[in-house]
Amino acid sequence: MSKQAAAGRMFQDINFKVKSAKGKKLEQLIGVEDPENPEHGPILVYIKMEGISWSQYYLDVCFGVWENWGEIDLEDESYSYHDYAKKFEVENQVIQSVYCKDNEITLEFENGEKLILKYKDPDDWDGDHEMIKV
Repeated sequence: MSKQAAAGRMFQDINFKVKSAKGKKLEQLIGVEDPENPEHGPILVYIKMEGISWSQYYLDVCFGVWENWGEIDLEDESYSYHDYAKKFEVENQVIQSVYCKDNEITLEFENGEKLILKYKDPDDWDGDHEMIKV
């Protein structure tokens, strides 16, 4: 199976759907956090899906962003990198859908579980983030 070429910024909007993620196995999910302020939640999330080069997603002020640059940077020592696939027990799960709706980015798996990147306070779009499993 060939890999898709990096596509750059794919979405920057309040609502979007990442159609290329449907049916792909989640290979890796890395949460990027500020080690001095881990309570602020993930700044950025790196995701590796079957047959697709590394992508990243995050929330920014009033919208979600999804990018595919083909590679990631884990060398910047000003951040800490956490294995979210292991933390949230979603390793090798098959993705049903990925979407951003109302300033939350959701990974929905075929088994019905969801990982949601959202603002801790939905009214504070410049505030802290959190990743939750439902």
